[in-house]
Amino acid sequence: MLNNESLSVKRIYLLGAFVFLVTAWFSVGFNHFDEHFQILEFAGLKLGLTSAGNLPWEYGCMMRPAFQPGFVYLVYKAISVTGITDPFIIACIIRLFSAALTFLSILMMIKAFGPGIREQRLFKSFLLLSFFLWFIPYNASRFSSDTTSGVIFLIGLAWFISRDKLTQSGYLVTGLIMGISFITRYQVAFMILGFAAWLLFVKKARILNLVQFSCGIILAILIGMLIDRWFYGDWVLTSVNYFRQNLVLGKASAFGTSPWWYYFEQVFMNAIPPMSLVYIAGVILYAWYYPKDPVTWIIVPFLVIHFMIPHKEIRFLFPILGLLPIIIIRSADALLQARGENLPGMRLVKICIRLFWYSSMLMMVILAFRPADDQISLYKKLWYSYKTPVKLYFTEENPYHRAHVDVHFYKRDNLVFKQVDSVQRIVPSRDTISLVVTTIPGLPEDKRFNPVLIYSSLPPWVRNFNINHWIERTSFWYVYELKPV
Repeated sequence: MLNNESLSVKRIYLLGAFVFLVTAWFSVGFNHFDEHFQILEFAGLKLGLTSAGNLPWEYGCMMRPAFQPGFVYLVYKAISVTGITDPFIIACIIRLFSAALTFLSILMMIKAFGPGIREQRLFKSFLLLSFFLWFIPYNASRFSSDTTSGVIFLIGLAWFISRDKLTQSGYLVTGLIMGISFITRYQVAFMILGFAAWLLFVKKARILNLVQFSCGIILAILIGMLIDRWFYGDWVLTSVNYFRQNLVLGKASAFGTSPWWYYFEQVFMNAIPPMSLVYIAGVILYAWYYPKDPVTWIIVPFLVIHFMIPHKEIRFLFPILGLLPIIIIRSADALLQARGENLPGMRLVKICIRLFWYSSMLMMVILAFRPADDQISLYKKLWYSYKTPVKLYFTEENPYHRAHVDVHFYKRDNLVFKQVDSVQRIVPSRDTISLVVTTIPGLPEDKRFNPVLIYSSLPPWVRNFNINHWIERTSFWYVYELKPV
């Protein structure tokens, strides 16, 4: 018989799975250009969807690992056996896989760290944070190197922690899993080094165990080299090239530099202030109260190195997001032990906890149902509506041109682009469908054709709320089909 507590826990798991599924379904597109161009477009090269000349500069420098593009290639080939080559279906499958992998890592983290939480109320909060902290379901759907590398690392960490005794092969498997996280994103090396230091100085692992752990990492690197050889057509150490281009030659700094306190400022401003102080204070308190804990040894070197690197982006911290639930809960546990059990009963503390949960739930729902990239709906419209030759005219901006290169993964071969000075210069052909994309609603009158609006990124019902004519001052995408008169 199941008691009420076990039923409650099962409900949290089921609700978490449902939220992850819904978010992966609706969160189309990408959070950052690298999520698309360094993975889907790279895979598109091997799939014949694009050319090397249309890939970002990193391809020519052979500095990006091919592990994730290789996975996308295999998924695409496996699905295409059924006759399906729809890029939106394939991208959805990739998001669902990413969400499932993250869900697995959460289950493993709960198994590994849950028994160490002494209070039942804190354990329940740990479960809720693990699944419903506002950015976790959204981030779970991102098959980006930032997210996937962290998820794989957590699987390796949880696998190690959840076992009382590890054989030599156990250390090998842990090293292999963490090595795979390394060939997904090279910055994870600082997390792996921190964990290895913990094994050596705190856990006092035997030298043979450390050798086994290192062999697992080396095996993963060799697998990565084979995948890179297949992708680039030559033997290459992409990790060395990555270090050389970004740090030695300073290519990363060309995209902007920031002071060491950048991450404190950005986390506070972007993670729902003032509730965002929970994440900053949680990390500091955790390192203070648990100096010998493996999580401390993992996050401290990772953060210190990222504080020192001149080029900073908030997404660079995504690999450690999965550690935040245990960091917050165990920091709260330590505070309760140090400051007294009556702390949660204080009125101000109660208000802060409620605000934290309400704001987190609201943001989680918003992110679950909104696309990660708004222009995906335009790509969908053209893909599904036009299977015959189409020429897309534009006067200023091409919606398929992003980050200095074109999107090909979501584009049919029969769609071609042409820039013109004005709509009047367009000469419609009866053999090819002519479309015009613009950010300004309406087209000038022309006796040769009749423009028909077929797409607008602005939903029609929003026009009912055009207060102070804000719509006219905002750029939206409009696509017209030029119907010959």
